[in-house]
Amino acid sequence: MISFLTHWPARISFSLLALFLCTISVCVAQEQSSKTVPRGGCPDLIELIKELTPAVVNISIERHMLQHSSTEPPPLFRSKPGALEDQSRTKDRFQADSVGSGFFCDTQGHIVTNAHVVEGAGKILVTLSTGRVTTARLVAVHPKVDLAMLKIASSSPLQKAKIGDSAGIQVGEWVVAVGNPFGLGRTVTVGIVSGKGRFLGLGPDDNFIQTDASINPGNSGGPLFNMAGEVIGVNTAIIASGKGIGFAIPSNYLHELIKLPTNGEFAVRGWLGIYVEDVTPEQAKKLGMGTPRGTWVDEVLTSTPAQNAGLKKGDLIVDADGKQIKNGRHLSKVISSFKPGDILKMKVIRGRQQQAVDIVLGKSPE
Repeated sequence: MISFLTHWPARISFSLLALFLCTISVCVAQEQSSKTVPRGGCPDLIELIKELTPAVVNISIERHMLQHSSTEPPPLFRSKPGALEDQSRTKDRFQADSVGSGFFCDTQGHIVTNAHVVEGAGKILVTLSTGRVTTARLVAVHPKVDLAMLKIASSSPLQKAKIGDSAGIQVGEWVVAVGNPFGLGRTVTVGIVSGKGRFLGLGPDDNFIQTDASINPGNSGGPLFNMAGEVIGVNTAIIASGKGIGFAIPSNYLHELIKLPTNGEFAVRGWLGIYVEDVTPEQAKKLGMGTPRGTWVDEVLTSTPAQNAGLKKGDLIVDADGKQIKNGRHLSKVISSFKPGDILKMKVIRGRQQQAVDIVLGKSPE
C-alpha cells in the first residue's frame, strides 16, 4: 500500500499535465481547423463528471466460498478484499468482503457490473452516489462475456447512464473511467482508447477495448465513458505486469444483457460446498509438479454436494469437467458454468492415488 501512496503525487501531476495539454491542443485545433478537433470534442470535464457520477454505484459483497490467494496474479479485477485481507482471514475464514463497481442502465434500479464481481456472492450491497446503501439481487448473467445485471428496489426514478455505440469508437479518442478502486468510491480517471478488438484468451468472445485510463482492482464493472457522456465499455481486466493497460468489454454487449430474462434464470449457478486453498510452489515441488496447479480441499461443509459425493479435506482437485484446474479461482469459474442438478465430473488426488468423483451440484444457500 505504501508504494501506491508514494506514486500518487507523480500520477496526479502527470494527469493534470495531460488535461492541461488536452485543453490547449483542443483550443488551438478549434482556431486552426474544425477537422482536427478530437472526435466528440473535449468538453469541460468538471461539468461532464458531475453529470455522469450519479449513475455510478459502488458494490460490495460477501462470498460464500473463501478462496485463498492464487499463486499468480489474477488477470481480472477479482474484487480485492482490501488492506486487512490477511487479518480478516484469520478472524473469519467463512466470509470474504470484496468491492467492485457498476452503473444504472435504466431508471428502475437495474445495475450493470461484471459477473466476476458478484460471483459466489452471498450478500450484495450497493452504495449510491447519495450515500444510500441498499441490498441488491442478481437477476441475469450474460452467457458469453463477463457481464451481469443486478436489481435494487427504489421508490423513485434513478439516474441511468446513456449506452453508446462501441462499434463507432476510434483509437485516440478520450475516455473517462469512473469506479471504486480499492474501495475509494467514485474515483475518476481520464485516458484514451489505446486499441480495439483485443483478444486476451479469457473466452471465445474476447473483443476488448484497450485504454490507458488508470483502472485498478475495484474498478471492475464500472463504466468507461466517451466525451459525449455515453458508456462505450465496462472496465473488466488489466495486464497485471503492465502499467496503463486496461481492458473494457464493448458496450454493444450490453444490449444482449438487457434483453435477457430478469427472473434469475441465468443467475443460479452450481455449488459444491467446500473451502479451498491453492497449491504453493513448495508443495508443487514436493508433488513433482513443474508449476503449481490444482487446489486443495481445505474443508467440506456438512450436508452439501461435496460431502454427498465423498470429497474429503486434503483432496487435491486436479481436473473438473475435463479441464486441468489451475487454482481455486479457475475451479470456481468452471463450476459457475453449471447449474444446480448438473453432474460435474472431477479428478482428485487422495494420498498418492488419483480418483474420479462425480458430483451432483446444488444451489448455493442464501
